[in-house]
Amino acid sequence: MSKLKKALIILCVTMGLASCDVLNQVAQMANFANCSFDFNSVNQIQMLGVNLSKGMTRDNLSITQGLALVNAISNRTLPVTFNVNLDVSNPNSIAASMAKMDYVVSLNGKEVITSTLNNSLNVPANASNTITIPISTDLFQLFSGESADAIVNLAFKLAGASSDPVNVGVKLKPYISIGNQQLAYPDYISLNKTLQ
Repeated sequence: MSKLKKALIILCVTMGLASCDVLNQVAQMANFANCSFDFNSVNQIQMLGVNLSKGMTRDNLSITQGLALVNAISNRTLPVTFNVNLDVSNPNSIAASMAKMDYVVSLNGKEVITSTLNNSLNVPANASNTITIPISTDLFQLFSGESADAIVNLAFKLAGASSDPVNVGVKLKPYISIGNQQLAYPDYISLNKTLQ
């Protein structure tokens, strides 16, 4: 039995919550420590409301979209939304589950967002599931010291255009609900992916 599982069971017992259901929930959350997390993809990238398809560059923008980009650059704003998709594989003999999850996402080492995904997730025994994290940010605010070209290129790089590599970092902290209590996994689970 892992140290985490023992600590959670002791906590539940001291709180008077040691029912079979509670212990099962604790075991399922503890199983996240044995799950493997991998990047699946970054997708549904939108810049200024324009869907950036895979490999798209500035040359693929329409005249109207190009003018909107020039206007955004002059105003030092570049709103971008995208999804980070993570695969979770559970090699355990029982399910791994969580009630919610805190997450931190960064691009090239700069924190984009810290938030909570309030969707529960269950990964059955010996199976996989996908977590989708929606991101919304303004690249000019995030990378205020960078050149306009570097910032615009970053948006297109998320869509797979050839430019300098982009590092996407994700930190996850799962929670379970036990009665009125929410117990957090003690440490963040960290992932990094370089998009080339």
